[in-house]
Amino acid sequence: MAELYEAFVYLWYDALKNMFYLGKHKGSPADRYTHSSTVWESFTKDNIPEGVTRKILAYGTDEEMCLLEHELLKNRKKRCWDKYYNQSLGDPRYVDNSGENHHFYGKKLNEEHKQKIGEARKGTTHTEESKKKISEAKKGKTHTEEHRKKVSEARKGTTHTEESKKKMSEAKKGTTHTEESKKKISEAKKGKNNPNSRENRIKRAAENQANSTTLVEFLA
Repeated sequence: MAELYEAFVYLWYDALKNMFYLGKHKGSPADRYTHSSTVWESFTKDNIPEGVTRKILAYGTDEEMCLLEHELLKNRKKRCWDKYYNQSLGDPRYVDNSGENHHFYGKKLNEEHKQKIGEARKGTTHTEESKKKISEAKKGKTHTEEHRKKVSEARKGTTHTEESKKKMSEAKKGTTHTEESKKKISEAKKGKNNPNSRENRIKRAAENQANSTTLVEFLA
């Protein structure tokens, strides 16, 4: 069943140190990937340290597993973070950095530090390459419902000028898909090739139901 899904959430347990590492991987449990921790020792499937074992907690689309990973890590941070090798709360695209989740929560900059940051930023401009990297990093990023609500409220009453509307219209003109592109889009939406098709959603729900006991035990 695992080969039907593009990603999974896993949990490593280091029995000798009584420590855990929770993560998400886009791929198969059978591939050579182990973990991406920056503080835990690196190892391969061929040299797993003594006393180290792994459980698969759930399977799904990459987005589903990113969201699940984040929720599970938030739970662990509140309850037993000192037992985890994890340093972050998951994929930056899906992490809620508000409140206590923000890396600077509870910290304050003194005036001297603020002034130094301000001086360092004066006249700073991004190169085209830098702008491209920032744009790529933002792709696929999601916002919390609270953030969306604030953005919506801020935009109320906002209208585009005629010049702005014209530019947007011109930018969209002439955009067409090649026959090859159309074929790929069509194939991607069909049953087995589409992780969000009804067929695959039913199979995924069935398999995750089978894993539900593991998750309940994990969150206990």
